[in-house]
Amino acid sequence: MGARTTPIDFQCFLVPKTGSSPEECEDATHTLSSPDRNSAFAAVSDGASESLLAGAWAKQLVRGAVASLAAACDQPGDNEGGSGSESFVEDLLARTVDRWDGYIAQYQAERAAGGRPITWYEQPGLDKGAFATLVAVHVRAATPDPEGGPETARRWTWHAFALGDSCLFHLREGRLITSFPIADGDGFGITPQLLGSRNRDAALIAERASTATGELRADDELLLATDALAAWLLSHPEIDSGGPGKQLGKLADLDQETFADWVRSERDKSRMRNDDVALIRMRVKTEG
Repeated sequence: MGARTTPIDFQCFLVPKTGSSPEECEDATHTLSSPDRNSAFAAVSDGASESLLAGAWAKQLVRGAVASLAAACDQPGDNEGGSGSESFVEDLLARTVDRWDGYIAQYQAERAAGGRPITWYEQPGLDKGAFATLVAVHVRAATPDPEGGPETARRWTWHAFALGDSCLFHLREGRLITSFPIADGDGFGITPQLLGSRNRDAALIAERASTATGELRADDELLLATDALAAWLLSHPEIDSGGPGKQLGKLADLDQETFADWVRSERDKSRMRNDDVALIRMRVKTEG
């Protein structure tokens, strides 16, 4: 029997800034596979440290984005998992921004119960809200072409949404096929687009966001990374002369502890900024 597609494999990595604890990490990851094994969803977010509760907001964003993508792909006539539509953004805001006040109320109550009520200098930060970048992707089995032969059934499509400088990389045989939404190391600035916990303007967010699509074959990989790791990849393609795609693929083969050690080593060598790091690896597997 020929090879057939099996569910997407996931690997998730989080590494806090040097000097910070895992609980202080302001990056977040989230993944989900559909019960029918035909879809997979993933998102990473980088909370902006300048804002209060950025890590909590990043966690809400990744969960909201995955849930919104899953809901959108169930809509009749949807061809792209809804990732590029204003309706997707509206659903995302309903799951995140509209629930932020409830989270803040709970946070304030817990602080008060613990004898640490919100201080006067923290209140402006709570009022302003938290901010974060986001990249999210929906991967699903392509509809087989009756005349396309068995190879068609082993292909998947991906549909991605991004706001800010967290990135998606599509790898094939170690080669970088797509880098989205930033294509080179010069694309990382100090003021990326951010999604705020007080921003309810779905039309504006959809206008500022980027979308992309692609096709996956058996053994292809998608990697979602926050900006410090993404910038390393695109700025240091010459490392070990393996090329950018092969380098990031090798990193994802490492376990969490070894991966974290490697991140710290790159920071010590001044080849990576000392910032939180998040990475999700999605890989299309085959079996005989």
